[in-house]
Amino acid sequence: MLPIIDTHAHLGTSKFSGVSTTETDLLEAMDRHGVAASLVMPQPTLENVGDIHRRIAELCKTYPGRFYGIANPDPWMDEEPYVRELETCVIEHGFKAVKLHPLGHDISPLSDRCEKIYESARRLNIPVIVHTGLGTPFSLPSLVMEPARRFPDVTFVLAHAGFAVYADEAVVAGKICENIILEPSWCPTYMVRKMIDAIGHERIVMGSDHVSNLPVEIVKYRSIGLTETQLEVIFHHNPKRIFNLNRDY
Repeated sequence: MLPIIDTHAHLGTSKFSGVSTTETDLLEAMDRHGVAASLVMPQPTLENVGDIHRRIAELCKTYPGRFYGIANPDPWMDEEPYVRELETCVIEHGFKAVKLHPLGHDISPLSDRCEKIYESARRLNIPVIVHTGLGTPFSLPSLVMEPARRFPDVTFVLAHAGFAVYADEAVVAGKICENIILEPSWCPTYMVRKMIDAIGHERIVMGSDHVSNLPVEIVKYRSIGLTETQLEVIFHHNPKRIFNLNRDY
């Protein structure tokens, strides 16, 4: 079995749940559950997001190949400082994606303020991860279809794939837009299987969201009748391809 890559991990303290995750927490969970690498982003937080970006950059530098950064600047920032922060993360620190959190940022993916996210992602050749599920109406998976169709050369990853309640809507979004990838953390096993049957295992990635949820997400995929080849594609090949991880494990 090829090494597992977790595409959705957090550093810092969530302003919603109060859950706090440290660098040590991430490392210990990965070692305990056999995860080779994690893509790490700031929580939706009251902390200074730029400071969390720097901590992630240092983590990636200290443990090369084990951690990759995902930027999460606030889209309510003006375009110039937003782009400057994102470019610092991607160009200087090698971050692999940008996050839009409609609940945490209190913004719709259809807002004009989000155009700089999609345009920057296209220019920097990185995926856009969009939180979906909790926080409707802004977090509805269907709202990502419009930018996904306007930016067909950008990959959009639906984090939580509708968060169980709106999972069917995430499936529809994936069927309509081939540049949409589903990351179904917190979705039930039967919905994960439904997603794979609907759009194919080549467009599914595993994410934990919280370190305590990491073993749960891994065992979900191992409990729904997938072949070893399908598991390797979801756990390993898809993350490497989608996030451009140029490293052999």
